[in-house]
Amino acid sequence: MPRRAVPSRRGRGDFTRARPARILDFDRKITLANPRARALLGAAEDAELAGRSLAELELPVAKTLAALATDETRMIMDAAGRRLRCHAASFMDRGFPRSYVLIEELTAELNRSERETYEKLIRMISHEVTNAVAATNSLLESCKTYGKEIASAESRADYESALDVLITRNRNLNEFTRGFSELVKLPAPQREPVDVPQMLRAMQTVFRADLEQRNISLGLSTTEDLPPVSMDRNQMDQVLMNVIKNAIEAIDRDGRIEIDARRDDGLVVLSVTDTGVGLSDEVKARLFTPFYTSKKQGQGIGLTLVKEILTQHGFGFALERVGDTTRFRIDMPAA
Repeated sequence: MPRRAVPSRRGRGDFTRARPARILDFDRKITLANPRARALLGAAEDAELAGRSLAELELPVAKTLAALATDETRMIMDAAGRRLRCHAASFMDRGFPRSYVLIEELTAELNRSERETYEKLIRMISHEVTNAVAATNSLLESCKTYGKEIASAESRADYESALDVLITRNRNLNEFTRGFSELVKLPAPQREPVDVPQMLRAMQTVFRADLEQRNISLGLSTTEDLPPVSMDRNQMDQVLMNVIKNAIEAIDRDGRIEIDARRDDGLVVLSVTDTGVGLSDEVKARLFTPFYTSKKQGQGIGLTLVKEILTQHGFGFALERVGDTTRFRIDMPAA
């Protein structure tokens, strides 16, 4: 692919104002990044990035960008579950080769497409399973009435026990599919101002018995000036219960969970940090993929539900490794 000629000075202005994130570099060092790129890389000003290479930034997405070859395009997912299409290219600037990276966020489009696909599939499966279970259990219950015609008490007990096992398995199957169908029926948030510290104290109460049994401590820290946050309290309770439950399972026994809420530039930033086992790169890359789970007995509903609720609320979120701990962060605009 031929190298493109450098744009005029006006074109450079277009470069910095462009909606896709763009990073311009020279000799493998960053010389310019537009606002969207700076936000992606966690920098407020160009000066924080200028002269540094992408490889030396302590962000997984930056390291991925650094590994791109010229004219290579790659789809990646960052810690916040955003789907990013990254493309590396180059042009000639006054006789010198310059390179840049173009990053386009396709999260909304891909999420919408995925949701439409799995909603249709789940509705179809749920409909068929519900009807089949109802009809089968009705027949099995009828069969139980014939047990009294079996002369041997031992054989009659075995017969009735076998039917009970089948009926229970059918009900469990119905419950299994119901979890998925409830996800696709998730209503729009019914917002109201919510006292965040009070909501978090309620979570301490919910998990107290399980935490004591596992010898896991749960600390809560909130600043005094926290404003209310507009949210659907019931849905956000579901989010916190899933996140804290995951933290407990990651620790298993003998550890600590810290819940922190503080104000930061018009946001209420809520974080849940645990001392459990960390996440592998493979798990992190797929974590917010619908119904993905790394648990042997998991269904992948929990984090999918968390993602759906937070996305509908318009809250930012990320799961990240901080030292020897794992932190789930939620950024919520103050009411």
